Amino acid sequence: MTTAPTLTGQDIAEAEGAVTALLEATLVASGFTITANEYAVLRAVAVRGPYPTPAELHEYLAGQRQLGIDAAGAATLLAGMRDKGFLSGSGLDEAGPVQLTPEGRAELGRLMQTVGPLTRPIFGGSDPEELATAHRVLSSVIERANKLRMGQEL
Repeated sequence: MTTAPTLTGQDIAEAEGAVTALLEATLVASGFTITANEYAVLRAVAVRGPYPTPAELHEYLAGQRQLGIDAAGAATLLAGMRDKGFLSGSGLDEAGPVQLTPEGRAELGRLMQTVGPLTRPIFGGSDPEELATAHRVLSSVIERANKLRMGQEL
């Protein structure tokens, strides 16, 4: 009899689903009109950005399976965020860079004040070294899965 793996893709998916459900419920209960995907874009641009070209951000978003969007969906999502005044340089016909506007930074700040107190207890009960290990493991999983999907050797 083989031993079941300690961590599987199902575990990762269920954790992502639970955290997303909490985020969505919090956004609604707090009166935000922003979606979980828009929140993810604000965070991505704030943490990973600014993106030198709109195409890079469009490609990144379309590749994020948890968002459930394709290239057209990414374009629609970013156009809506640009219309709300949260992003600049995000249209495929623009030169870039894609970055948060002052309104986008302010909205992200309000979101973080609301969401932060909820996420701290989720991760706060874990040992910091265990969190660092989990981060490294998940980063490795992402890298390896992407390489395998692209037909590259590990």
